[in-house]
Amino acid sequence: MNKTLIILFGAPGSGKGFLGDCIKQEIISQNIVSDSQIGYISTGDLLRAEVASNSPLGQQISQIITSGKLVSDDIVDALVEKALNGEEQILFVDGYPRTPSQLENIISIASKNSIELVSIKRDTPTELILKRVQKRRVCESCKATHSVDDGKCPKCGGKSLIRKDDAVIEKRLEEYEKNTAPIWEDVKEASQKNITVDGSIEATNASKYIVATLFKN
Repeated sequence: MNKTLIILFGAPGSGKGFLGDCIKQEIISQNIVSDSQIGYISTGDLLRAEVASNSPLGQQISQIITSGKLVSDDIVDALVEKALNGEEQILFVDGYPRTPSQLENIISIASKNSIELVSIKRDTPTELILKRVQKRRVCESCKATHSVDDGKCPKCGGKSLIRKDDAVIEKRLEEYEKNTAPIWEDVKEASQKNITVDGSIEATNASKYIVATLFKN
């Protein structure tokens, strides 16, 4: 089995991260690969980790996110390439690429390392995104994303906070429609396999179909 890089594509708040986690669990349950052979790169997590470090770069990123703008390609490219150095057999990338330049970068990385590119788009209606984001929270301690209905983080019991990027979700959706949505056709063309799933369908059900399609013998 060749190393596989799965691009999770979709609007902010579309639920692509949760879908990716469901796909991962389905892959493990089907004994396709073990947990240790699966990696997960979320550009949002990479950016938030850098912000949490309070480094000069983290402070710069914080200002950009708070304003509702997208972080520049050179910053994101560097963070992603650094995270791609693992030995995992299957690697998910969430929130990347978002621009033609980022797409060129990921294609180059895949080509140099003989990695199969797979793209999965979660196509979620804007009204549903806004409804979901209203209830989304992030743990102050472990940074896990969860629902306000949980009261506190279900993983570690930490304090729940509204994500900074969720506070400017409408601006982020505008940026997505203008800059990112148009590259989906190019992402599909660059991928050896691609799937579009309805974002209103439960991720657990969608993941079963996706794994059966991608990894069928």
